[in-house]
Amino acid sequence: MRNPVRKTRKSVALLAASWLCVATSASAAEAAEGTAFDAILQHYEAVRISLVANTTQDVAAHGQEIGGILERLEANWSAERAGVHADQATEARLLLPKLSAAAADLARADTLEAVRDAFYELSKPLVRFRKAAMGDDKPVVAYCSMAKRSWLQPEGELGNPYYGPSMPLCGEVVDG
Repeated sequence: MRNPVRKTRKSVALLAASWLCVATSASAAEAAEGTAFDAILQHYEAVRISLVANTTQDVAAHGQEIGGILERLEANWSAERAGVHADQATEARLLLPKLSAAAADLARADTLEAVRDAFYELSKPLVRFRKAAMGDDKPVVAYCSMAKRSWLQPEGELGNPYYGPSMPLCGEVVDG
């Protein structure tokens, strides 16, 4: 006859191991990408590049990934994990709800115009989060006076996400 206690312990152990694997894989993926800020920027940059090309391909998935990173950061906050200076951690942490809401809007956006609007709403708190970020390889802040919107991008040639291929170079670096 099988021991029901032993079976329950085995089930609990398997469940705990599976949760540990899920948590470890998410943490390992973020660790490989660096800080939460670095991980967010990878997905944000992919969305920006899509918008420059006038497409929304994979934008929802990137929005969901950003939301997941923010959710894990909120649950296990530290300035180091976030990638911000300790003396600016409070200000950065206060941006998490706005960042999360904007990431959710980005994931739900279903038209090019809606994606661009959601991208801008994500850019606003992300530009502020960037000010608290550590490291010398931070993206630059660009601004388009025609769209009256800013965005983050790596140094180099501008790629305006708000006008796509019609005016990809419109804008200027305002903080770099």
